[in-house]
Amino acid sequence: MDQVMKEMIASEIISPASVTSGFLSPMFSVLKPNGSLRPIFNLKRLNSYLKTKKFRLINHLSIPDFLQSNDFMVSIDLSQAYCHVPVLSRHRRFLSLVYRDRVYSWNCLPFGLASAPQAFAQLTNWVAQFLRDKGLRVVVYLDDFLLAHQCAIVLRAQAAYAIQILNFLGWTPNLQKSRTIPSQAVKFLGIMWNTVSNLVSLPPESIRSLSQRLRSLLCRPIWSLKSAQSLIGSLNFAAFAIPLGRLHLRRIQLAHRRLSRLNPRLLRPIPPRALQEIRWWLENLVQSAPLHPPIRRIFVSTDASNWGWGATISGVHLSQKWTKEQELWHINRKELYGVRAVILRNQGLLTNHSLILQSDNQTVCAYIRKQGGLRSASLLLETEKLLNLSHSLNITIKPFFIPGVLNTLADRLSRQSSLPDWHLKPSITSKIFQRWGTPEIDLFASSRSKVTPNYVSIHPEDVHAAFIDAFSRPWNFNLAWVFPPPPLIPQVLHFLNQASGSYLLVVPRWKKVFWRADLKARASAPPWVIRNLRAHLVDLSTNYPPPLVDELVLEVWRIRGGVGSSRAGLIRTRPCF
Repeated sequence: MDQVMKEMIASEIISPASVTSGFLSPMFSVLKPNGSLRPIFNLKRLNSYLKTKKFRLINHLSIPDFLQSNDFMVSIDLSQAYCHVPVLSRHRRFLSLVYRDRVYSWNCLPFGLASAPQAFAQLTNWVAQFLRDKGLRVVVYLDDFLLAHQCAIVLRAQAAYAIQILNFLGWTPNLQKSRTIPSQAVKFLGIMWNTVSNLVSLPPESIRSLSQRLRSLLCRPIWSLKSAQSLIGSLNFAAFAIPLGRLHLRRIQLAHRRLSRLNPRLLRPIPPRALQEIRWWLENLVQSAPLHPPIRRIFVSTDASNWGWGATISGVHLSQKWTKEQELWHINRKELYGVRAVILRNQGLLTNHSLILQSDNQTVCAYIRKQGGLRSASLLLETEKLLNLSHSLNITIKPFFIPGVLNTLADRLSRQSSLPDWHLKPSITSKIFQRWGTPEIDLFASSRSKVTPNYVSIHPEDVHAAFIDAFSRPWNFNLAWVFPPPPLIPQVLHFLNQASGSYLLVVPRWKKVFWRADLKARASAPPWVIRNLRAHLVDLSTNYPPPLVDELVLEVWRIRGGVGSSRAGLIRTRPCF
């Protein structure tokens, strides 16, 4: 500890306290994997007096939307990043410690302070936004930056520029932890990302560590509440990279609920069902999960009533009456079974596809999305059957909730006419077309909202559409109109890598989104900005402007398809209307 203190004093991380009053917290050191010591400043008591604000950090769940197939990536890790953020002089007395009968205080932001992540994230998020404005595709988690680009040469130059900016701002990249040579397989946020194989996996060191813990439990099958909580935390993180990982964690979670809360270190035998899942985890740690789901998509709407279940798949209606046993089931279980029945009846059609499920049952959507739950044993069992079936057929289920008023008839499931159907009026589209030309097709439309005679619909029943689902076919158009729902914008930009031609893409004017740099890089002209949307935008499901329309600004970008088109961006003056 003497050496740790000496280094911290020399680096001016801490210094002798200049005031006699303050708040004392203990500090100790732990051994790092490389053999050096890491100081731990225990601020648990101080944190109990702090009121922190809610804020969002990206996590590994956000990265698939950021990455595109065959992306090259670099990661930049900052060295002692918090230590470059000074603490106000009069506040340093609250960050004090005693060592060898002398009081020291921190001069910079310490790890462990409850408010530190938000304060630091505000700084690095600003840097990330600055880099995006310069055309870089980047996300940041506290002091870890991830940059991506389809071209390794361009990315190498962008990484050098990012490091130059960070150095200019006073930060020092940790070149040992950073990966500045463009690669299509990198480790970021504790996960391995491979954009060529389209897989995410656990790093080898994580697999070794978890394997040792699981083998230890199987050799000596006892646990306490504390050890069970620690195990569940580790497996819950690992579940992101393991197919059906969260599903196989549920039985372990249920078993740990029976452990003593009064004596959290009391050792108890691990139940057989939980041990079975621990064995599954040990056997499957080396598995990989898909980075992106299958591009080919099929829309399915399901419903259940007291009579039976019903579904619509690719315009075909299916239904079946309940058996005497099934009639006694809870409606939530009936709804889940209905989804499995649809897959069983259409295995050939659905294999190797993404199944976009529309259901009016929020519980069903949650159990599928979260791979089970802990409140209902029957629903968990039904979810296990459903997800094991879909996994065996390489089907990725994406559930979406739709209100029951849109899902009333079991044999007529659809969201065609009542969901939001945004349409830009001719008062503005005519001016856009006059400038850039009239598109040959509208790729995201309905029979009412289309801006060109030729259009693509998401509704299987739309017999007038050129085809169903814009993502179901390659894009090769001279000029196409693209006005997708905002959640689909990352997928649109991803899909454009395999496209050719030009596109008029309509997006909300959101400057702090990770995909904006890619959008700007594809632009062949500055965007057309539409501000007075109350006069130009209508939701055809209500025949009124959308809610909060006065707070919305849209941009129309003329962009190009193909990988090479995203290598350079333009920043120009934008016309406004």
